[in-house]
Amino acid sequence: MSSFFKGKHILVTGGTGSIGSEMVRQLLLQDPATVRLFSRDEHKQFLLQQQLGDLPKHNLRYFLGDVRDYPRLLMALEGIDYVFHCAAYKHVSFCEYNSFEAVKTNIIGTQNVIDASIAQNVSRVLLISTDKAANPSSVMGATKLLAEKMITSAKHV
Repeated sequence: MSSFFKGKHILVTGGTGSIGSEMVRQLLLQDPATVRLFSRDEHKQFLLQQQLGDLPKHNLRYFLGDVRDYPRLLMALEGIDYVFHCAAYKHVSFCEYNSFEAVKTNIIGTQNVIDASIAQNVSRVLLISTDKAANPSSVMGATKLLAEKMITSAKHV
């Protein structure tokens, strides 16, 4: 695995979330050229920066941004080889109460990742999803299922 990401430029959306931050930690061990952490929470970026401790961080870049903001995402994806799309609203109860916010992040944000990745000639995009997308009974599950279908049907990522 280390040879696969060695020398590559990688962007992790939702890089301060539970899965995204672990993805960043694991990728830093693979000797990539660059890992760009993309998230909208400046405080969580600061905390993660403090937590990384002894991991090699010379190639880690922090990008403030939201997958809902296409121009910022397009800028963050410049020169990127691989995207790990971890940004999402994932708490079922909050998505039920704030349904359209879940749509804007989990669906529109995913489409923005697809479009910007195609525009920037990204080699591959990997979407992090959930078991709740199988036979969804919640807004969160439904938005993640649609995000999966969008990624699967995208021809260039």
